[in-house]
Amino acid sequence: MDAPNCIFEVDDLLQEWTWNEPFDYIFIRHLIGSFDKEGWETLYRQCYENLEPGGWIEQLEFDIRVHSDDKSLPPDSELASWGENFIGCGDRAQRSLAVQETTRASIEKAGFVDVHEVPMGAWPRDKVLKEIGQLNHHHWATDMKGCSMWLPTKFVCRRPGFLGGKVYMTKVRNELKNHHYHIYEFGKVSCPPQNNYIVNWSTADVKPREDEVKR
Repeated sequence: MDAPNCIFEVDDLLQEWTWNEPFDYIFIRHLIGSFDKEGWETLYRQCYENLEPGGWIEQLEFDIRVHSDDKSLPPDSELASWGENFIGCGDRAQRSLAVQETTRASIEKAGFVDVHEVPMGAWPRDKVLKEIGQLNHHHWATDMKGCSMWLPTKFVCRRPGFLGGKVYMTKVRNELKNHHYHIYEFGKVSCPPQNNYIVNWSTADVKPREDEVKR
């Protein structure tokens, strides 16, 4: 049952928006692989032009590559190859999955970017990060099949044997359970400025905010 103040509409985000009134908040989540570079820039421009003065756009996207700072993840593991394999598929489909590398450039005229690590698994000592890691692990393990079968079957990756998609996926899922792998992914939250607030992206001029410092 839908809430009385909740309305679902289906529309093409890349076409001219036809809503009558501007928004004070626009939320975007997990559109990775949906657009090419030009499409992303069109989407951000549409969002910015349809915001109230002082309004916000918030976008949450995750890097599909898995990282480990302490080298606990073997470079020849299936899990380590996961991200690059799918980025290769996305390139063949002309839908980049490496949005972490392009989002900042696409929206720098409209906002700023905070980058935070999102742990995978219960390995962090911090209780909050541990809970986040457990939830993120569940998300990866349960969503893997639904989000991973179409690309490799339609756009074969360069990795030999990748056509055995189900076998490969099972191996990756099993490696996710290894608590000896201190792994994480990057989550990127992007927001535009309020009013005339502009962020200077020159690293020589801007110091990271306290909540941007890597934990």
